[in-house]
Amino acid sequence: MIGRYYDFDAQTAAEVVPVMQDRVGNFGSNERDFMRDSAIGFCEWNCGNYYYHSRDAFARSMIRNGLLEVID
Repeated sequence: MIGRYYDFDAQTAAEVVPVMQDRVGNFGSNERDFMRDSAIGFCEWNCGNYYYHSRDAFARSMIRNGLLEVID
């Protein structure tokens, strides 16, 4: 998933989580496990801090670390 660009429309940045989960095809895990596993991978990739206690926190972490961009 890292390094691939994908555009989607959403009302909030937090809506990226189910979109990511669908694109990865990680249907066996629940959303919290998916966010945790993604955060671990992102931390290893760019040494950033990622919070995953909520969709919103995870999306904000990805924005702060340059993995997600919000365009109005």
